[in-house]
Amino acid sequence: MSNAIVRRMRGAAGVASVVALTAGSMACASISPQQEAQLGQQYAAQINAELPIMNDATASRYLNQVGDEIARRGGRQIGYTFYIVNTDVVNAFAVPGGYIYLNRGLIEATDNLAELAGVLAHEIGHVEERHSVEQLERAQTANVGLTLAYVLLGRQPGTAERAAIDLGGGLYFANHSRAAENEADAVAVRLLANSGIDPNGMVTFFEELMSSRNRSPSQLEQWFSTHPTTQDRIDHVRSLIAQLPASQRRGTTNTQAFQSFKQTVARYPAPTDRRR
Repeated sequence: MSNAIVRRMRGAAGVASVVALTAGSMACASISPQQEAQLGQQYAAQINAELPIMNDATASRYLNQVGDEIARRGGRQIGYTFYIVNTDVVNAFAVPGGYIYLNRGLIEATDNLAELAGVLAHEIGHVEERHSVEQLERAQTANVGLTLAYVLLGRQPGTAERAAIDLGGGLYFANHSRAAENEADAVAVRLLANSGIDPNGMVTFFEELMSSRNRSPSQLEQWFSTHPTTQDRIDHVRSLIAQLPASQRRGTTNTQAFQSFKQTVARYPAPTDRRR
């Protein structure tokens, strides 16, 4: 994010508040679904205060409709909420409890509904598998000192102010292991197939990001640091799709509603990091 966005955000005061909330919410190493929901509410409140959330009712409604349609095919019947972060940086992340954030830059990088849905389904997969909760449990078991910098970024508190500002791309929650990424991809393929959406959108989006990496390294750096995308990962997703029943290997690729959604996002005031 640009220095202009950084100056807009509150830094240390916000860090302290979530540090206290985190410390008070995790009295034991095992986090129950109820505790997960509470933590998610706390993190989402802080993230929404720190990041430039896009407050467009039309765009938000569409994103939540698509996300909910995918999420209801999952095994965890929790309430999901989807947000758009007004930054050019290409990335997405999920917070415990079903709060999922997509950066504007990622939305603009998608060509069709299937690609957007693939990202949403992947982040839903992390929530379904409770990957972020597992990270928090391991962190507490290791007694690493649960400051916001550790929980969100795995960094020493000395850089917490800047770390908190970078929530839109560098969340510790997004730094999942390769095994967790593969699990989330597997869940995503299943959710997309059951939703009638073409799961091949995951493949085409990954391929586009890999081909665009050299052209836009600054905007794609955070995606590749938090969502390692390699040919092996693409091949893994292809193999998952091949295991689906033939009738589910293809589905809806694009809709006019998606195109209207992208036009709405494009009309929204540009992020500060685009105004140079």
